[in-house]
Amino acid sequence: MKRFLLMTSVAIALFSCESQPTSAPTTPVTNATPKPIVVQEQAIAKVSLVEEKPVSVISKNDTKETDAKVGMGLHVSDTVRTQGKGKTQIEFDNGVGFRIGGDSSVQIKPNNRLNLTEGRMITWVKPGLKVPTEISTTYATAAIRGTTAFVEIPKDINKGIRFFSWEGTVVVKLANQSQEIILLTGEEIIVKPNSKTPPVVRRMDLNQWKEISKTSPLLRSFDSPLPTQTIIDKLVPGQASLSQTLPNR
Repeated sequence: MKRFLLMTSVAIALFSCESQPTSAPTTPVTNATPKPIVVQEQAIAKVSLVEEKPVSVISKNDTKETDAKVGMGLHVSDTVRTQGKGKTQIEFDNGVGFRIGGDSSVQIKPNNRLNLTEGRMITWVKPGLKVPTEISTTYATAAIRGTTAFVEIPKDINKGIRFFSWEGTVVVKLANQSQEIILLTGEEIIVKPNSKTPPVVRRMDLNQWKEISKTSPLLRSFDSPLPTQTIIDKLVPGQASLSQTLPNR
């Protein structure tokens, strides 16, 4: 009888253990915020030449100036700056390029726009390409398509901003005006602030053209020739392209 009762007690105990619900494993709770995925923006241009220092780059993400190095990638909103005798050349992936020298500063804007805030620059589009490009200043903007343009902002702004066509047709748009001024090879205008009269187009004579072609620092003082140099050397003032008949002189 005792043996029967003992076996019955053991069976009841085993049944009780198996009847207990099994607790599911708990997942630890954390308050950590997932890190955002950072997508690195692709560079659209690079520093192709540092002809003379100092040349620096101010990134859109950092106000600190960094010494420019050949091959350095550049992005929209980056600023390229030269001081003293500094000279550099920037080339874009789409065939646009520019050189600046002296105390100059250019910011890269979206859609092939370059904002010159001080100094001088020469801008071009590689031969055979038609890339809409603009060089903007406070008082006027130069639009180029497959040409070479020069823009200079003097330290005394009252002397006027100079727009000059080295090669081809350059369209200058005056700020807050619908008027456009067309410049052909060897032609220039001086845009003065608050002037009540439109600037007058001046065309260089052949002697002036030959002289400035030899002495222009941004054109001749770099070790590598400008991509449009061979075209410039064959043109004369007033000629829009090599296929155009020579103008009357």
